[in-house]
Amino acid sequence: MREATLASVSQEMAEPRMTASVRKAFRKFPANNCLFDPNDCVYNRATKEYGLIKQVYEKDGVTMYKVWLPATPSLLGWGHFVSDWAEGVLEPSDKFPKSARP
Repeated sequence: MREATLASVSQEMAEPRMTASVRKAFRKFPANNCLFDPNDCVYNRATKEYGLIKQVYEKDGVTMYKVWLPATPSLLGWGHFVSDWAEGVLEPSDKFPKSARP
């Protein structure tokens, strides 16, 4: 019994240390269930706007994205607004080429 406890403690200590909130987020929200990743360009069908995803999170069981919207048409480098969009109204887009992304 003592050897099993020592083995489990050693295994736990070998893993990177994460805060409780990070561990909870990983349990609730695994990264593989998102349709989009940070730095993906998306189109919002509800608002008819294009944006660049900067953060993915979950709110009340819904996958949400913090999205940068360009302050000037097609140019994220000249400034941006920030909006939170639900996953259900988004579709992939190629409006902003990688060279135009900050």
